[in-house]
Amino acid sequence: MTYVVFSSEDREGLNELFPFMGLMPDQARNTLLEKLRSRNCTDEEDVILNPDYLGDLIVTDKILVTFTLTNVTNTSAWVEVDLELHNTTIPWCNIGNVTFTTALLLNLTDGYYYLNGTRIGRPSFFVLPHYLPDRRDLIFKSSLLKSHGFSTDDLIVGNVSFRSKKLVHTFVKTFQPPVIEVRSNQPPIAYSREGGGYLSGSLMYEGLYDIDTGIVLGIRDIPYPEFYALGIIGGLVHNVYSAEKNEELDFSREYWPYGFVLYQTNIEFPKEESGVKPDSILKYYLLIGILTLITSTIWRWRK
Repeated sequence: MTYVVFSSEDREGLNELFPFMGLMPDQARNTLLEKLRSRNCTDEEDVILNPDYLGDLIVTDKILVTFTLTNVTNTSAWVEVDLELHNTTIPWCNIGNVTFTTALLLNLTDGYYYLNGTRIGRPSFFVLPHYLPDRRDLIFKSSLLKSHGFSTDDLIVGNVSFRSKKLVHTFVKTFQPPVIEVRSNQPPIAYSREGGGYLSGSLMYEGLYDIDTGIVLGIRDIPYPEFYALGIIGGLVHNVYSAEKNEELDFSREYWPYGFVLYQTNIEFPKEESGVKPDSILKYYLLIGILTLITSTIWRWRK
């Protein structure tokens, strides 16, 4: 499943991602260094090698993020994350297009990602429609950033609801209401380190999910657990394409999500009138989740 945010070179259309070098995997950091050297921007190498440095990747074309499920068993799966940034600048060096890749272990028993043995959050790209998250469930364990000098708290579920009045447009298809909406709390986040940069703002997550398959149709602000695994701890993201399309529509009846929008997928969605569920790898994860819920419920009842 691939999601896209379109940017522009206008100041209002810029998109920014904030990588923290102390969290970036070696592969991602080396990718940045190679890009800098290929553009003769060697003066910026020192900041990339500084583990306390909070950077700023400015994207003026598009951002693509792809999630791929691999090695699925009854208890776990690996989620490969590919992040493509097109026409990217690290102030003050344009490094062109850059791709970061990582993989996260997804525990199918509890539905959370684990990174180096630590639970870091739930997948951004889908929910179980028959087992929706509860209020105060963990979205992203952002308190992990405290050990790196950040001031913040965990990103948790603030509200789960159904949007029943508007069509939701994506590049794959238009989805009929209702859709599932998951909103987070908005914990403040701050960072200040001499020679390492400065950040003051808040974290926020909003996801719109298809009620049949559970896959996400639109994401605001960013998919935090997956980006965290790449060392990206925040961003300022606004989809220029969605904003332009929404000006042409009757926004009271239909709209394009303003953040990451579903761009490509191999999932076969049910026809509107058929009620037939899609035949995809995600379907099996949904079934595993339901079976796990039933099993745990029986276990608690017997206990």
